[in-house]
Amino acid sequence: MSSLATRYQVFVAYAYSLYPKEDYRKVFTEIEANYPVSFIFADEKITNMHIMQKIISYIKSSTFSVFDISGWNANVTLELGFAMATSENWYIAHNPKHTPTEEVPSDIRGIDRIQYTSLTELAGKLLALMDQRFPKITPRGNISDHIESMQTDLITLLRRSPGMKIAEIADILKVDVKLAQVVVAPLIGELLESTGTRKGTRYYLKGMTPK
Repeated sequence: MSSLATRYQVFVAYAYSLYPKEDYRKVFTEIEANYPVSFIFADEKITNMHIMQKIISYIKSSTFSVFDISGWNANVTLELGFAMATSENWYIAHNPKHTPTEEVPSDIRGIDRIQYTSLTELAGKLLALMDQRFPKITPRGNISDHIESMQTDLITLLRRSPGMKIAEIADILKVDVKLAQVVVAPLIGELLESTGTRKGTRYYLKGMTPK
């Protein structure tokens, strides 16, 4: 079981001019509620260090860093270069709507990246990364509280990635399929809809089922 007292720092760099601050950072705030991780941005703490010194200290002290190169911002590029030279703990995010892939230098273009075209898609891919790197926070309390917590997680998940099979839901919630079915069953009809039969059944939030 993970404790809220044990949290891992992740540094995030992106071009502030591309997105409204509240919209972009809300993606990370929601993830913090479910994983033992704290995201830090360069403008959130006032220090007596030069800005680049501060960023270098954040990169060095973080479990890993995420560099969103959308817009091919010069500052983010410089920070990514430092991380590439000094650490293996970094990931690249990229929205090709803001920067066509061909505008990214070829030595960066070939690196695996978190590619997204909306903040909803970015959230979904970051959640997948969190599942790889960190244990999910397990709520304390009785089993009913635990199931209610997982149902809340499921609703959030289906807003971002509609049309999920029960095995996919179980994998993301980190439970077996039978418990995932217990989580899903009370929601069907009231909050969820399904399509398909047996192993092909997919679950959607009401109103999000494809026509």
